[in-house]
Amino acid sequence: MTFKFRLYRILTSICLFMSSFTTLMGFIGLISSGLNPQIFLNVAFLSLFFVHSLLSLYLQRSLLIPQIPLKESTPGGIRITGGIIIFFTSLSIISGLIMLANADILLAPLQEKLMSENPEAFKDMNVSVIRLMGAMLIIFPALYLINAILGFGFLKKWKQQQQELEDSSRPEDDNLML
Repeated sequence: MTFKFRLYRILTSICLFMSSFTTLMGFIGLISSGLNPQIFLNVAFLSLFFVHSLLSLYLQRSLLIPQIPLKESTPGGIRITGGIIIFFTSLSIISGLIMLANADILLAPLQEKLMSENPEAFKDMNVSVIRLMGAMLIIFPALYLINAILGFGFLKKWKQQQQELEDSSRPEDDNLML
């Protein structure tokens, strides 16, 4: 087992844990909101991360034990969910970088807005809180981004492995060719 594959397995486990928690919290929020359509869209979006983690587990199982095939829809599911995850995590990472770079500029308008809503809760807000939020917008999406990129790489490796299995099961006799 290579380092990349071990990293892929570890990241998939971490992402599965985090995405199952966020999806569960989303479902609880959806039920408590009375099936609000906006929250439903958020839950549907959050469940993409969970589905991608599950599909990654199936891909890993198939790579470790080639006799266990993937369903026909699994490679397409990994591509679709992985593409969506790469797009949105990239946006989140860019937002986090902007937040880190401009934390002092963002502090005054954010304090103004939050203090008008609840002055007691946000009286201690400072630049370090904004930088922490920016760091969180980078770290967690980076885990999902790396996992999705590794998923694409190992999906390609799985396709090559399946092609080799197909080629080895075909007869080598040239007389059978028409």
